[in-house]
Amino acid sequence: MRFNTAFKPSEEIAKKAILLSREIAKNNEAFFVLGEINFHPHVTIYSPEYPELNRNKILATVEEIASKTKKAKFISKGLGTIKGFIGVYFELTPEIKQLHEEIVNKLNPLRGGHIRDKWQQGSDYHMEFSQEQKENIEKYGYPDAMGLYKPHLSIIRLKKEFLAETIASKLDWEIPQFVVNKLAVYKMGEHGTCKELVKEFNLK
Repeated sequence: MRFNTAFKPSEEIAKKAILLSREIAKNNEAFFVLGEINFHPHVTIYSPEYPELNRNKILATVEEIASKTKKAKFISKGLGTIKGFIGVYFELTPEIKQLHEEIVNKLNPLRGGHIRDKWQQGSDYHMEFSQEQKENIEKYGYPDAMGLYKPHLSIIRLKKEFLAETIASKLDWEIPQFVVNKLAVYKMGEHGTCKELVKEFNLK
C-alpha cells in the first residue's frame, strides 16, 4: 500500500488551491483537478509503499511525531512546473527540513526494503530519474527524499505538458505565507494524488 505522510493545509488554503485548480482545468485537459472526489490538497512529506501489515505502526509513528512538533510556517516561493504539474513551491525552512528528515528516518524502516514496481531498476520509468534520485529510491523507497526534498502543493497535472510553464506564468498565488497545524496520512492514487484521508494529527 502506498501511504503519503503529508502536511494537511487549512480549509482556507485548500479552497484557494481548489479554485486555482478548477480555473486552470476550464480550458485545459488534466489528469486530476483538486476538490473532485479523491483529490485532496496536501504538501507531501514522504510517500513510499509499505507492507500492509505495518499500517498501524505507520499511524502510531506519525501520531507520536506530530504530538511533539510545532505548527509549521510555510513561505511561498511562487508557482513552478515539472512534467506537466503546476504547483506552489515553498521555502525549505529548518523546521520543515527537520520534520521531513525525522519522518523519513522513522518511517523508512517500516518499508521493509520495499520499492514500488515502477521505480525498480530496469523499468522504463526508472531511467527518467537522476543518479541522486535513484540512490534515494534504493535507500528510502522515494526519489525526492532528504537533500532533494522540495515542499510544494500540487495544483494540477496537465495532459499537455508543454503548456504548463506558459499557464503557470499567467497565474498568481496570492498567499505569501500561512501556518499548517495538521499532519495527515493518505492513501495515494495516480499522479501523486491523495485519494483517501486515513487519519490526521494535530501539531502542537
